[in-house]
Amino acid sequence: MPATERLLHDLVSAAGLAQVRSVEPMRGHGFDHEVLRATLADTRQVVLRHRQESRPLPLGRARFLADHDVQAPVLLGGNDFATLYDYVPGDMLSTVIDKMTDARWRSVGTAFRRVHAVRFPSGLSGDFGPDSLVLRPTDPVEDLHRLLVDAESRLEPNLSFVLPHLPRLHAVIDDHAERLRQAPTALLHGDVFLANIIVGTSQTTLIDWDQARVADPGQEIAALDERIHLINGGELPGAFFDTYGARPDTAALHRVTNAIAWFTHGPFAGWEIDPDLDADRTHLVTGWRNSLVGYLTGLGERLKEF
Repeated sequence: MPATERLLHDLVSAAGLAQVRSVEPMRGHGFDHEVLRATLADTRQVVLRHRQESRPLPLGRARFLADHDVQAPVLLGGNDFATLYDYVPGDMLSTVIDKMTDARWRSVGTAFRRVHAVRFPSGLSGDFGPDSLVLRPTDPVEDLHRLLVDAESRLEPNLSFVLPHLPRLHAVIDDHAERLRQAPTALLHGDVFLANIIVGTSQTTLIDWDQARVADPGQEIAALDERIHLINGGELPGAFFDTYGARPDTAALHRVTNAIAWFTHGPFAGWEIDPDLDADRTHLVTGWRNSLVGYLTGLGERLKEF
């Protein structure tokens, strides 16, 4: 029996659940996890997420999400290298995005409304660790200026045509300073890889909360728009906002700055693709990179909209 499958059996037993009857791998769930789905003797289904890096079991974060009515999987057990969850039935948004109905988009909007309804005092941000939430004072205007400055060294050899637009983008940030500083502060999922959004028949559930944080919800809406654009060139449809609420005022600016940050610090960190990725992931990431380049090619026109 493979080591990950043995671990699955051990954690199911430790959680006091029925014996494992069948196991199957799950594909498409990110880059740093091996994921198995198991059917137990009582027909219950569970999911094991196994990683190579040690990380504390996220008991505190799981309790917080449950206490605040956030649609997230139920944590059943685990250790420093694996987590065991109840299986969430449904489709990864990444696989059905071109077949989404308005009703399903409204379900996605409801899920993110519930996340972003968990509010914190303005002017704070921070990461939500496995068992702790540490917030610090922050200035979103300074953060965005710093992001652009840090990106310059990566843009120079790869996307030098973006550099002449940076002074204008710095000016846009200053023009929106008051709006950025007055934006609400809320819980964010933090990793809106579309495979982490499971669209079911009755509700949408967000999985893989390892990068949860507290910040401006406009950042997450911008990230969702970006992820959709990377797949099919689109953006969040109106049906999403029917249930989510109004698009955050800061989302458009975060959309532009996120694209620059993601190109310079994402899974390619510039033009080069990680040579250790398998063929499927290399194809996926290459498509993302090329879509980002296309988006940034039109940066000058986009900045005229501000």
